[in-house]
Amino acid sequence: MQRLIFVFVDIALHRRGPEDLPSSQFLFLIILGSYFFVGLFILQIKESFSQALGLVLFDGTLYLFFVWALLGICGYLSRFIQTATALLGTEILLNLIAAPLLLWIEIIGDAASPPILPALLFSLIIFWGIDIAGFVLSRALQLTYFVGVLIMIGYFFASFSLRGLLFSVAS
Repeated sequence: MQRLIFVFVDIALHRRGPEDLPSSQFLFLIILGSYFFVGLFILQIKESFSQALGLVLFDGTLYLFFVWALLGICGYLSRFIQTATALLGTEILLNLIAAPLLLWIEIIGDAASPPILPALLFSLIIFWGIDIAGFVLSRALQLTYFVGVLIMIGYFFASFSLRGLLFSVAS
C-alpha cells in the first residue's frame, strides 16, 4: 500500500505518469471507492450528507465520463483504467491535504476577518490539482503538458458551472 501511495505522490510531482500504474480493474475499483469515501468525508465538512453524496457522485461520474470520452475521441481508450486510477488517486491525496484547510476555513470562517491564509493555500491545492490532471492527461494522450493543462482548465470551469447549475451549494 505504501508503494502505491508513493506512486501517486510521484505522479503528483511529475516524476511518473499513469503508464507506471498497472492496468488493473481491481485497483481502479479500490481507488474509485476510496475517492468517493474521501470525497464524501471532505464535502461533509460544509454540506449535509445528502448534498455531499449528490456532489461526490456527480463530480466523480462527470470526471470519469470526461476522461473516458476524451480518451475515446483521441483513440486511447485502452489507457482509461490507468489514467482514471492516476487521476482519482492523486485527487485522493489532494483531498486529504485539503481537509485540514477546509476545517480551518470552516472554524474561523465566521470570524470578523476572512480566513485568507487557509483560503489561499486551498486555492493553491486547486491549481495543483489542475496541474496534476493536465500532466496525467498529457501523458495519456501524448500531448504537450501545456495542452493537457488547457484541457483541464476548460474542464474545471465547465464542471464548476454545471455543478453550480445543478446543486445549490452552501456558501
